[in-house]
Amino acid sequence: MPDNNVTEAQQRFAALSPIFAPSSIAIVGASDTVTKIGGIPVDYHKRFGFQGPIYPVNPKGSQIQGLPAYPSLQAIGAPVDVAIFALPANLVSAALDDAIAAGVRGIVLFTSGYAEVSDDGAADQMALAAKVRAAGIRLLGPNCLGLMNIRSGVYATFAPVLYAGQVRPGSIGLVSQSGAFGGYAYSLARERGIGLSQWITTGNEADLDFADCLEWLAHDPNTRVIMGYMEGCRDGFKLRRALAAAHAEKKPVVIVKVGRTAIGAQ
Repeated sequence: MPDNNVTEAQQRFAALSPIFAPSSIAIVGASDTVTKIGGIPVDYHKRFGFQGPIYPVNPKGSQIQGLPAYPSLQAIGAPVDVAIFALPANLVSAALDDAIAAGVRGIVLFTSGYAEVSDDGAADQMALAAKVRAAGIRLLGPNCLGLMNIRSGVYATFAPVLYAGQVRPGSIGLVSQSGAFGGYAYSLARERGIGLSQWITTGNEADLDFADCLEWLAHDPNTRVIMGYMEGCRDGFKLRRALAAAHAEKKPVVIVKVGRTAIGAQ
């Protein structure tokens, strides 16, 4: 492989590492109520041992779940690798402006109400994608369950599966286009004692898609086997590149591909 391709692969890996292996995390829309979407990731990071700083962001509170709260991302005054957005759709644009001004490197967007619901939502999603790309920010979502880096104690998710117990750290990385399948696979791994390195759900894929996540796992030193749930692929070149990277790293890839017709699905 030419040296320039190796460099480009390394750059792609480095660009996504603030999302998948962050050193600092902010939760925008953080809640003091641990059962709310904005409260769950605060609770998870506190309980499950994330070692970096956790910054709850909510203009209504000075303290959230025992942590100092900030009115905005800019008010934190320290580097933020990834910001989790647990917000209604009408508040996302202002929060994104705040993230850009604060120099946030990555965003995990739980928010629904985009391409999955209407043409207007699809237009809003396209505008969102254009805005993050222009700012050099990478985005996971919208309409996703988020991600977990089990070895690093990163739980940028509101998935309730963790309340039944944690999966043990391991070397299998999972990327799923379906949040429901991702949650089910996590539960199966926990019940069967199978360890995971990463758990990623991609949602609507406004920016990062299945292939981006697969390629990152191919270069992740803590992942030895990659599992995937794929409903569709919009960029065959990127997917082939990701699979080639996994092959070069001698990492098996096991993918469930959903059929597009009743007969194909059967």
